[in-house]
Amino acid sequence: MTFRDLLYWPHLVCGVTAGILIFIMSVTGVLLTYERQMISWAEGDYDRSAPTDKKALSVDEILIKNQPSFGEKPLRSVKIENNPEAPLVVRGDDYYYINRYTGEILGNGPKGVKGFFSDMRSLHRWLLMEGESRGTARMFTGAANLMFLFIVLSGMYLWIPKVINKENIKKVIFFRKTKSSRARDVNWHNVMGIWSAIPLAVIIATATVFYYSWANNLVYTLAGEEPPVRGRGASDANAPTFDQFVPFESMFDKAETMRENWTTITMTYSKPTDENIRFSVDTGNGGEPHKKADLYLSRADGTTAKWEPYQDYSAGKQARFYIRFLHTGEAMGIIGQTIAGIVSLFAAFLVWTGLALAYRKYLKPVFKKKRTRVTT
Repeated sequence: MTFRDLLYWPHLVCGVTAGILIFIMSVTGVLLTYERQMISWAEGDYDRSAPTDKKALSVDEILIKNQPSFGEKPLRSVKIENNPEAPLVVRGDDYYYINRYTGEILGNGPKGVKGFFSDMRSLHRWLLMEGESRGTARMFTGAANLMFLFIVLSGMYLWIPKVINKENIKKVIFFRKTKSSRARDVNWHNVMGIWSAIPLAVIIATATVFYYSWANNLVYTLAGEEPPVRGRGASDANAPTFDQFVPFESMFDKAETMRENWTTITMTYSKPTDENIRFSVDTGNGGEPHKKADLYLSRADGTTAKWEPYQDYSAGKQARFYIRFLHTGEAMGIIGQTIAGIVSLFAAFLVWTGLALAYRKYLKPVFKKKRTRVTT
């Protein structure tokens, strides 16, 4: 048995075993490609012209005015955009898009668009399962992801022609006109595999970090750090509580001075036991980690407790944060997203052509023999 055979059979078995799940994750990956841009576009319906004779209400005034509409449960965040026409967005049990000049709640956001992408993410990660069933679904999608990683890595060798010459190389790197559906599938499988192999390997490998704690811990270990312990920040019943003495508006004003070219600032609504309030200052589109920074301001006097741009994160935290957005391609901007979307589409075709080739080579002859026996 040759080395090619040693790779081919596990490559085939993994493809057939996990093909359907890989296909689902690939197609949903394509549909999620421009999620951030599509939601941002839909949110444009809530923009309102900024009046020339009226000053925007303060964050505190808006929150106080709409408190009855938010309900009794604590709020989660407040976001402002560096656009005078954009609404202030408050997140509680729901999203509230609020006119910054009148304090009027304009609505709960583009629920149809957000709901579609939420369903696609759920299908992508958990096969639309809910509750405890998500854990089971996660086991299957995680295993399929690992198999897909092996398929791509082994494919990097298998897609290379056995005999290296100009003509054979052209057959595996260019689409060509073929005389049969089988020849077409072979050509598509090789071409799409060759061109998408490296970015696909990155997308799949980064997904492994989300599925398995050992992969997540490995990121920190390779960076020379101790992996963080989940639950370490759990609240203590005896922990002291802190009152809010500083207006939110003045805290937002301070956050705005940290980066002149900021695009959005999001305040994480504090718990009573939080001494400081966290503000996320973003100069990108929300999916570029290197353009984010965290500002912590004291609730007692508004002084800066901590200013932590991405560049000041520890190596492990930088890597883990970057991996989150490298998986979607967002870390490299619109070009990275587009590449991720294209190779996800290629991945769907890899599954389709791979299963079609396996059927023709191994199952179709068996069915043909059975039909022949029945006929005779």
